Amino acid sequence: MGTRSGDLDPSVVTYLMEKEKMSPEEIENKLNKESGAYGVSMVSVDFRDIEAEAEAGGQHAKLSLDIFHDTVASYIAKCMVAMNGVDVITFTAGVGEKGPLSRKAICEKLEFFGVKIDDEKNKIRGEEAEISAENSKVKVYIIPTNEELMIARETLKQLKRN
Repeated sequence: MGTRSGDLDPSVVTYLMEKEKMSPEEIENKLNKESGAYGVSMVSVDFRDIEAEAEAGGQHAKLSLDIFHDTVASYIAKCMVAMNGVDVITFTAGVGEKGPLSRKAICEKLEFFGVKIDDEKNKIRGEEAEISAENSKVKVYIIPTNEELMIARETLKQLKRN
C-alpha cells in the first residue's frame, strides 16, 4: 500500500493508544496516511521516487521496496497454493504496468513455482504484453488498466437500471 499499513496485528492499535498516548484519530491518520511504502521509505508515495532513492543508496527506500516485493509475491503465492497452481500472472495498474524493477523482483521470488520473466520483454512499460520467458511454466503479462472506462461502463449500467 502506498500510505496504508496493510496487514496489521490488531493489538498495535491498543498499544499505540496506551503506550504512545495516541487518540483514535491520530492512529487512523498514522495507519492510513503515514504508513505503507511511504511510511517505511520516508520518501514518497510514488514508487518512481522510492526506486530512485533506493538506487541512490537510500536504505529506507530499499527496505520499503523489499517489503513491497515480498508482500506482493507472498499474496501471489497464497493464491497459487489456494488454486493448486496458476496458468497466468498479470501485472496491472501503476507499479504493475510501469515498474519493471518491481515485476522482476516479484517474479524472482516466485521462480520455485516455475515463474520466469524475460529481462528484455520486461522493459516494456504501460502497454499490453507477455513478459514471461520461453521456459516459464507460468505466463506473465502486463495489462494496462483503464479505470475511467470501467467507471463509465458501471455508471451507464446503473443508469440503465433506474
